[in-house]
Amino acid sequence: MYKHLVVAVDGSHTSENALAHAIGLAKVENAELTLVNVANPAEYMALAPEFLQHESYEAAALAEGNKVLDAAEQTAKTALAADKIHRHLLMANKGAKEMAQMLVDYADQQGSDLIILGTHGRSGLMHLLMGSFAETVMRETHLPLLIIRSEAPEEAQKS
Repeated sequence: MYKHLVVAVDGSHTSENALAHAIGLAKVENAELTLVNVANPAEYMALAPEFLQHESYEAAALAEGNKVLDAAEQTAKTALAADKIHRHLLMANKGAKEMAQMLVDYADQQGSDLIILGTHGRSGLMHLLMGSFAETVMRETHLPLLIIRSEAPEEAQKS
């Protein structure tokens, strides 16, 4: 049924859950699996300059994105053949809406037949301030979408 799955990974517990589901589905379907990280330099602008060990926010975002992809690739290789695993790093300069649109566009361009991603399940003020990556992907894609919710409310995970 599925030949090419795209899974969004960001290194969070929620994206690790989505990755585990994606790996299991890719294994059952003998499908290609593309790991995608959407790096965003704006996320690093809140850091104090002394904590930034790169020459720019963009370099920091790229380094972190590659680190996340490396870890996801290692996880995927425990269950899938290396030739079934692909990775791609996208660079967004705005917020969650642009990041989500880039993921949707990439999955569509690659001929994917399913997008898999995790959601933090934010609500209220956090949802209003941060937007919803998953919600935007859902509104913008014509592809089937598998959304994996976090196992526990976000506040409980911080404890």
